[in-house]
Amino acid sequence: MISRRVLIVGAGPTGLALAAALAQGGIRCAVIERRRERAAMSRAFTLEPRTMELLSMRGWMDDFLARGRVCPHPPLGDDHVRLDYGLLDTPFPFSLTIPQCDTETLLEKFAVNEGASVLRGTQVVALRQDEHGVELTLRAEDQEYVERADFVVGCDGVDSTIRTALGVGVDSREYDASSIMADAKLRRPPDRAEYARITRRGMVAVFPFQDDEIYRVIVFDRERMQVPAELPLTLEELTASCSAILGFDIEPHDPRWMTRFRSSQRQAERYRVGRVLLAGDAAHTQLPSGGQGLQTGIQDAMNLEWKLRAELAGWAPPGLLDTYESERHPMATEILRKTDMSFRFQTSDSFGARLIRALVIQMMRFRALQRMNLEHLSGLALSYPAAADGRWAGRRMPDRLLATGGRVHELLRGGRFALLHRGPAPDVAAAWANRAVVAEVAAGDRRWPSLVLVRPDGYVAWSGTDPDGLRNALQRWCGIPSA
Repeated sequence: MISRRVLIVGAGPTGLALAAALAQGGIRCAVIERRRERAAMSRAFTLEPRTMELLSMRGWMDDFLARGRVCPHPPLGDDHVRLDYGLLDTPFPFSLTIPQCDTETLLEKFAVNEGASVLRGTQVVALRQDEHGVELTLRAEDQEYVERADFVVGCDGVDSTIRTALGVGVDSREYDASSIMADAKLRRPPDRAEYARITRRGMVAVFPFQDDEIYRVIVFDRERMQVPAELPLTLEELTASCSAILGFDIEPHDPRWMTRFRSSQRQAERYRVGRVLLAGDAAHTQLPSGGQGLQTGIQDAMNLEWKLRAELAGWAPPGLLDTYESERHPMATEILRKTDMSFRFQTSDSFGARLIRALVIQMMRFRALQRMNLEHLSGLALSYPAAADGRWAGRRMPDRLLATGGRVHELLRGGRFALLHRGPAPDVAAAWANRAVVAEVAAGDRRWPSLVLVRPDGYVAWSGTDPDGLRNALQRWCGIPSA
């Protein structure tokens, strides 16, 4: 029997991000993947600013930027108004267009370099857990064997084997309309690199990848939405739908892959059963509208990683690991609600929907309204409930300048909490020096209180001015101080 601290089932972006982060924090872990090879076809192709901030906190973003294409002004669906990510307060004022297979390649590289194992061609046959750990019976090359771990995390997709083995129910909503998608070359691409158009017939969105040769083409054709999802998509149909909606022929050819799919949204009723947890598509599945599925999965991983690490290191305060579900489940519920609204906005042909689309596009001419919309789309506005811990608690911590010249997000690369202060450093933090790094913010930044405790995933745990309040917050979040 092989024993590890954490076993992760599923080598998609969520599972690989979790493995890379755990291994970086010194946790022995392995990823189990039933596929022998990584799938070339992938729906997810965008990283949003909040996801990039989290990846940057691990020191990984340079590699993603080298492979992706920066998109600071994505289209809205007419020929006049485009979004401006430059309105956002973030080191990454853009979305990044990058194929999911490239995202997975990079995350696997980081995981393996940090010491994690990826076991491909391996299938979970059975799961059993007790109060001390979890046993997975695995099959590879027609041989069965058992691996034991302190915790197991199911990141194995919509039809999760782990979720089924736990008996966790799923709340789901199916949509009748089918959509089509392809990665292909274009003989006559639109004049603007990133282009989208919404008409009475439907919507076409076109995004080039880094090499400018392959484009992601997404189509909602209202006259073809009732075609069964099982019917193969042909190049002729893709061409005809694009031409009818756009009013000109982009001439797609040499597709890498094409697909027709029927959308659905699902959410697991629970994210934790004992020592087994769910993340990514195993926990929730979003519509493609807004590209939130990949973002939510990676953010699951970054929320869960430091809590697992604290539990395994023995310093986690009571109930810390339970906050993974209590924080991430309602956040996914809200994202599912918004993606449902977005999908209806994009696909409906009712007079009301057409009127709302036209009104929303015009409203995006106002910078304040556009910034508000972008903060939600980018993930920067997402927050966790923590009203009792100060005005800023639960919010994302912006990447503020430090008195030393560095930046806040750089402090988090060691996987510890960050205690930010203005003025003299608080003595109370010394007892938690192995779990929290202390730094002074730049003198000119007065937008935050004099004391801010930032979690390893970049969210504020507590803010205030009272040293006693800080001591209580450190104990509540970082556990009993070491002797």
